Amino acid sequence: MKVDNRLTQEFLLRYPTEAARVLEQVSADHVAALLGVLPMPTGAPVMAAMLPEKAVACLGAMASSSAAKLLAELPVSAAARIYQRLAPAKQDEVSGQLADKTRRSISRYLEYPPGTAGALLISEVDMLPENITVAEAIRRIERFNHSVSCEIYIIDDAHHLTGMIDIGSLLTASRNVQLRDIMERKTQAISAHSAAETLLSHPGWQARRRLPVVERDNTLLGVLHFKHLRDSVGETNILESRDPLENLLSLAGLYWLSVAQLLDSMLSIVGPGKGGRR
Repeated sequence: MKVDNRLTQEFLLRYPTEAARVLEQVSADHVAALLGVLPMPTGAPVMAAMLPEKAVACLGAMASSSAAKLLAELPVSAAARIYQRLAPAKQDEVSGQLADKTRRSISRYLEYPPGTAGALLISEVDMLPENITVAEAIRRIERFNHSVSCEIYIIDDAHHLTGMIDIGSLLTASRNVQLRDIMERKTQAISAHSAAETLLSHPGWQARRRLPVVERDNTLLGVLHFKHLRDSVGETNILESRDPLENLLSLAGLYWLSVAQLLDSMLSIVGPGKGGRR
């Protein structure tokens, strides 16, 4: 993709989301080099449209001064989501290059009162755009440089949470369908502004150990783990609530115990003379 090509710049300017989907398939170093020489009004919308993980990798490969200039051109919500995921050392470098007003805006966006889901969430989360095919989704996952979680969250072009899909369903789906056509739309999402005490009774914990956390506009911010939530509240406030995985394991144990008892009874009926136990 030649930067001095008029058609290239026109494509990046007119179709930043489509350009972001293309650049997400390119190495972070190459994308960083491209964004570093593009005019800010052209590069910033592309960066804002990119998935956070890729955007973070690109900024990490850029000089801190260039990264700060690009962050300053982004909407504060996009800048904050990317800044939050940067390595602490890179955050310090970039923060030192930002104007005070930009730094304060990013900080305010990331501040959530203690004891809320926003303060407890983990920002690292596996997400994919809804308008890619299953085949492309699998290719992207194969290039992840970390272990893939069971749930993959699906977002639209504005990074709003639209659904989720588990790895098993993804691998068995037809390769040419889009994720939006096969994703599960009921995500049991949690508001980042919800108090931790009220979240212990959230029905989503009955099925999953972690739930997605969203802003008021449904932008996906991260995930909240049940154990982290439980530990933050304290055992005395849980009122006999149990880890849903413990419930699951208990049910599994009862199931296999029943199977074992059934087999034992059947073998006893057969008896030694009919091939049973001796």
